[in-house]
Amino acid sequence: MNRKWLLIIGVLVVLVGVGVWSSKDTLATARVGTVYVAKQTCSCLFVAGRPLDSCYTDFDAEAVRPLDVSVSKNGVTVSALGGVISARAQYEQGFGCHPVN
Repeated sequence: MNRKWLLIIGVLVVLVGVGVWSSKDTLATARVGTVYVAKQTCSCLFVAGRPLDSCYTDFDAEAVRPLDVSVSKNGVTVSALGGVISARAQYEQGFGCHPVN
């Protein structure tokens, strides 16, 4: 009986380790993606003066679908993975848009 539990625990440890190891690239990609979409959407809205629906056409629809985009008075916030990762780009007169995080 002890041997069975050790085997089960060993398998679980290996599975958790593989999951953590493989998710590190996903988190890094999500971070870069949210910053990119926030900056580009901010520039589209505040520099180019285009409507938000028009800005969405600049990106692949499948890539942007899991992102949550919110627009404020002078910036854009984009979050991914249920808000675990987020990025903000802010517009400044004379300077354009830049990431804030």
